[in-house]
Amino acid sequence: MDVEGADTAEPERSGGVPSEQLAGLLERADNGVAAARELSAVRFALMHYCGLQSCRHTKGPPRRMNRRTFRHSFLLPDGTVRVVWELEHDTGADALPHRSVFTEQEGLALAEWEVDMAFGGTNGPQELPYDPRGGVIRPERGAEDLDALLAAGRPENALRRAYTEGDSAEHARRLLRRAANAGAPGSEVGIRLRAAIAHGISIVTRRSALVAGRHVSWSLYEHAFLLLDGSEVSLWEIDHTRTPSGDPVCEVYASQDAALDTAIRRIEAG
Repeated sequence: MDVEGADTAEPERSGGVPSEQLAGLLERADNGVAAARELSAVRFALMHYCGLQSCRHTKGPPRRMNRRTFRHSFLLPDGTVRVVWELEHDTGADALPHRSVFTEQEGLALAEWEVDMAFGGTNGPQELPYDPRGGVIRPERGAEDLDALLAAGRPENALRRAYTEGDSAEHARRLLRRAANAGAPGSEVGIRLRAAIAHGISIVTRRSALVAGRHVSWSLYEHAFLLLDGSEVSLWEIDHTRTPSGDPVCEVYASQDAALDTAIRRIEAG
């Protein structure tokens, strides 16, 4: 599992006086000169705190890439807090680290989306259609036919990544068994994954937020499985601490969109 990137900021982003932290932030940012005009009042901040807000990493293809977003909070003399975001990534053609500063979440979100396009997209199994009157619509089927389920794969997409893990059918079984959500993939996906011969695990993103006065964190992982016929299936795991006790819990989804929808609308909802 590629989980590089700590949950806290490096020494260059923590400690020291706030004005020095601001100066360093602007100096290493590609747009630091332009951002300095908006942040002149922050030079007089009394306190500074920085934490990792989200991150994304991949071993490839086409190569290893990283994206991290840091949240800088500055306490100003009037008691208000000015938040500044720092986006760091090496997804450009030169493969060198680039950093940008953002003072508005809208601009940050657009920049993150543009950077994340370099990581490419992956599609898990299609979600079944839903009828509000009767729930999930499942195709008519008699006894489960393993060959028919395997035939649903798309060999033309085979081997789009390198797989490094074995004992994959058992890994899929354990992953689905520990899923705590009612909407986790069911028996059809489980049967199909009995034919998994290799798998790989990668972290997609990691975030933290203050929800109702309590720190809540969540991470999204992709579990990609290679099947006997050369096709691939991905399951998406959300690990989060949005529980009454604060203990971590695992939820599993059949698509990345469904997992992120849960994370943003339910886990991070105030």
